[in-house]
Amino acid sequence: MFSFDHFIAVDWSARNKPSPAKPSKDAIWIAEATATGRIRTTYFRTRQACHEYLAGRLIRLRGKRVLVGWDFAFGYPKGTAKALRLNGKPAWRAIWDYLSEIVEDDAKNKSNRFQVGARLNERITSPSGPFWGIPVGQSGIFLGSKRDFEYPIPTKKGFLNERRYVETLNLRLQPVWKLAYAGSVGSQALLGIPRVRALREHERLRDISRVWPFEIEDASGDGSREGAIWHAEIYPSLLSVPQRKGQILDREQVKACVRWWQEEQRTGGLTDLLERPWGHNPKIHKRVVNHEGWVVGL
Repeated sequence: MFSFDHFIAVDWSARNKPSPAKPSKDAIWIAEATATGRIRTTYFRTRQACHEYLAGRLIRLRGKRVLVGWDFAFGYPKGTAKALRLNGKPAWRAIWDYLSEIVEDDAKNKSNRFQVGARLNERITSPSGPFWGIPVGQSGIFLGSKRDFEYPIPTKKGFLNERRYVETLNLRLQPVWKLAYAGSVGSQALLGIPRVRALREHERLRDISRVWPFEIEDASGDGSREGAIWHAEIYPSLLSVPQRKGQILDREQVKACVRWWQEEQRTGGLTDLLERPWGHNPKIHKRVVNHEGWVVGL
């Protein structure tokens, strides 16, 4: 049975400049609470400020079991690592390591996310895609502003689907290849994965940190559950949030996520959310824990 002492939910942002000084929508919000305590929220203008806060917070929470949810995709459709000619195993970790090498994201939110998307497309050497979406006028030979191709796309190493398996179960989830426009999660993933990896590998946290579900259960089903800090992918829009005048939806959604976890743990349902929600089909299990990841709640 899974049990945590502290919950943290993060609504992420891929803005290319600091968010407004006044707490606003489409920015970074964190909600957190103990297993039974009052939920508090914090607003961040930059990814760096959020990262530094979380590093300090998690260090102070050493000795506690903490579930940290991040509102962006942790993985890519099966075959992506092979298409990128990344030889490290497991595949998800090879991609995380590579993104951490090539992504640039400074203290004022200026990043190279579109250049990274183009570089990944170039490395995959597909006729077009799989990444797409860039402001009009900035498109280039390897990254277009529109999706002018169809999935699955052919590569020298096989084919790449548009969606991860978990995304086929809820079509409201946006494909991770989309880097711009409404609902896009691709840029958030490119800029978020290196941040989670850095926290996972922090010298004072690496011995107690794990990434769910990749490191909780390996493909054989024998993975370690010893980590005190679990980083997991969330999709707060799964939860119903009452609409009130003047509210900031991002803030209310992460609060709802933490409240949901508190209730599920109180009633014993949290284990069902984290214990192989994808089922026991060995092929799907391998696809999930080696390549694509999963969303808590699906």
